[in-house]
Amino acid sequence: MPDYSIVKSLCEELEVTVAELLDGEKAEDKSVRIYDDEQMLDLLRRTQELEKQKVMLTGLILIVMGIAFQALSYTLGGSDFKDFLSGLLLGLSIAEMLVGVYVVGKSLTGR
Repeated sequence: MPDYSIVKSLCEELEVTVAELLDGEKAEDKSVRIYDDEQMLDLLRRTQELEKQKVMLTGLILIVMGIAFQALSYTLGGSDFKDFLSGLLLGLSIAEMLVGVYVVGKSLTGR
């Protein structure tokens, strides 16, 4: 779906209403629509904002989980196996935090 800000101009160029564009078909003369173009554009805007917030929340959760794994990795140690687990958790925590920072950054830039 294109960005909601260009949907109105797209509809004007195609000479269709927003409802017709979203329905994928021309409305018949006798058809009754219970919504108008502004309602549809507002719905698209809200949906895109919610998707952006969902992506941002996912990135933040990854960062917090990475911090938790890092803290957990520091509590392990003492034997070879525990040192291995500690290193593995530390690596996972760094990777998770980097992915989280990337996701949040991508969400903030809007791409």
